Amino acid sequence: MTETSQVPRSFRRESRLFLWVAVLLVLFLNFATLLFFRESVDWGSRATERRSVEILRRVAAAADPGEGLARAAAEPDVFYAAAYDLDGRRTRTTSRGLEAPMTMPGGNPGPGGALTDWRGNPPHVVSILSTPSGYYALALDPGAGAALRSQARWLTVFVPATGVALVVLAALYLRSLLRPYDRLLAAAGAAPREELAVAAVDERDFLIASFESTIAALSEKERELQRLARAEKERADDLEIAAHTLARNLPTGLLSVDREGRVIELNQAGVEILGLDAPPRGEPFESSLSGVPELSELLQGVLSERSAATRREIRWRRGGEERVLGVTAVPARGADDRFLGVLALFTDVSEVRRLEARVALVRHLADLGNVSAGAAHEFRNAAAAIDGFADLALRYPDRAPDHLKAIRREAQEMSRVTSDFLLFARPEGFPPERVNLAAVADSACEETERAFPGLRVRRGGDFPEISGSSVLLRRAVVNLLRNAVEATPAGRRAEEDAVSLTGETGGGEVMLAVGDRGPGVEKAEREKIFLPFYSTKPEGVGFGLAIVARIAELHGGTVEVGARSGGGSLFTLHVPGEMRSDP
Repeated sequence: MTETSQVPRSFRRESRLFLWVAVLLVLFLNFATLLFFRESVDWGSRATERRSVEILRRVAAAADPGEGLARAAAEPDVFYAAAYDLDGRRTRTTSRGLEAPMTMPGGNPGPGGALTDWRGNPPHVVSILSTPSGYYALALDPGAGAALRSQARWLTVFVPATGVALVVLAALYLRSLLRPYDRLLAAAGAAPREELAVAAVDERDFLIASFESTIAALSEKERELQRLARAEKERADDLEIAAHTLARNLPTGLLSVDREGRVIELNQAGVEILGLDAPPRGEPFESSLSGVPELSELLQGVLSERSAATRREIRWRRGGEERVLGVTAVPARGADDRFLGVLALFTDVSEVRRLEARVALVRHLADLGNVSAGAAHEFRNAAAAIDGFADLALRYPDRAPDHLKAIRREAQEMSRVTSDFLLFARPEGFPPERVNLAAVADSACEETERAFPGLRVRRGGDFPEISGSSVLLRRAVVNLLRNAVEATPAGRRAEEDAVSLTGETGGGEVMLAVGDRGPGVEKAEREKIFLPFYSTKPEGVGFGLAIVARIAELHGGTVEVGARSGGGSLFTLHVPGEMRSDP
């Protein structure tokens, strides 16, 4: 291998010589141009001054000075022509565009002499001619000559300064200009290659030979890469065939759309699910999916926002029958994170949803049967009690008022059970209204405290306004508070925090938590406690918490029970901060 230190370094010497010759040539041309420009400007300035003095001499030679001034002022480039006495006071003037001063402008040119001065704002040349009878003054527009004089003064400073800066920069950066070449030469010397036959003229021949060897090696590598690329393409073709086979036999619909909104692929299952005649390849998806507007809107949203839409259900009608599609649409990106379009998987879940509806109906009927059996049991007990108290009233007329009170109490209990049964068995929608939860909480606490003298419900937290039914929410809170009081032993009900009601807002929902100091609810019973007529209390009917769960469901929320810190249970009612208008 040839070492770079053995190669003559003639290129550096030639580069330095060329650079300094070029700098000197540029400086020579700049100064020669500046000198020529200044000579031209000076010649033009002298010509302008001679013309102004010549006009004044014609004025002085005129028989009538006034006529001479008028002829001078008639020249297109004369601003004014004026006559002054020997004391320098203006005696006569003729002007156009510029007024002659009242006293003679400039100094005394001496007997028979002339004086010329350049002035600005506006640029003009003032000439004064001395005569035995006085002085004549003339203001002449120099035209472009004034601008050229200003440029000549500016260039007189700028060109030498630029020349000095050019010399300094050439001296400072000559080494940095050759540094990339040195790095290139070092890289060529360190590159692996075969032995080079270098003529040793200079390093340029060495670089050329080195890079010719490198290019030959790269060509060999290129042929190797082409061979690998062909093998990889064959593998990609096999994968593409496998992907097409999979898409063709996939039981779910597969739709791909490019970033311009054109359909790239729609498999046969998707064509059958959407009821199309053929795959709409290359067509805009808005027109191809016009019969399924919600699917078209979903794809448009993913295209514009480039965010995934997972597990969406779309309802549409096909042949007069409602169909339900389960859709997942995600943005497709390349290996370089470049956005390519949208990939959507969808399936027809109409039969599944109909089956779920039938199962839900059967479950609801079963729950209704259980509720009906429980209600019938309660009605039978209440009817037996009413019949017994009525018989006692007939037998003992003197105690009839007490027996009538007992009959009324049993009748009210039957009315309450009937209302609960109707709410659970036939829930009706209600028009949503703005509900002030703070007012609902205060009203429920006051009712509970009246029903249980000596009890004080500790309230705290956030109770915002939500959308719902104030009557139903108040009933749910009252039921939870009554359940908390009944679960708390009588000896602990007077404690400050025996029964508590706390409000909290977070995650788009409002949580109302009711705590007690009872024995708590076992984990095995937490799923059953909200079922109708399930109660762990000897005197309980088991319908209060079921009503709470039903009211939470009507508001799109849930209710759950857990352990309270310090002992007892904590029932939490979750309701959305904003609910739908079609509950």
